[in-house]
Amino acid sequence: MKLNTAKWIVLLAGFASASSAGAASFTLAKGTGYRIEPLYGIETVYRDYPSPHLQTRSMYGLRFAIGPDLLSLEAEYSKASDTEDYSTAPEKVKTEDERLKVGLSSFYRTQYFHLGGRAGAQATKSVRETTTSGVTTRDERPIAYNPYAGASIGLNFGPVNISLSSTVVFRDNDWEKSDFQNMISAGIGY
Repeated sequence: MKLNTAKWIVLLAGFASASSAGAASFTLAKGTGYRIEPLYGIETVYRDYPSPHLQTRSMYGLRFAIGPDLLSLEAEYSKASDTEDYSTAPEKVKTEDERLKVGLSSFYRTQYFHLGGRAGAQATKSVRETTTSGVTTRDERPIAYNPYAGASIGLNFGPVNISLSSTVVFRDNDWEKSDFQNMISAGIGY
């Protein structure tokens, strides 16, 4: 499996968070904590071009949250791309999305497991390249802002946790156009 530069950055950030966890825990105010989670998952996204349909693809990113478990501030960066091939024009459509989520999360933790919820807003920057008769056209879409909500469940092993989560990004007040992001993450935090 070949990793590109962005995937290496996510992987290294996960290892760096493990080594810095002890030092950072002493600088936080009493009763607060943080979580750093490299992410990997599968998402189903709505596409309106060349005709309305759903597309499934892999995604990766990094999530950071700070604050008490009851109500934490979170930020998440993720990236995904997909290529669709057709027998008629356009013959190829490649879409690359970069997303930034900012919101609030809440966790209930016991010694061995946790449940969580999250909500906020997502900014998406999309670039679509279409190839028709060998000519490639690049279309950089305006940044789109959409609300999101999600839930997670996971296991705790001291400061390390493993989570399964699902997040819905609501588009155009139409459930059928929503994006569904299902992720697994291994994080570290106090």
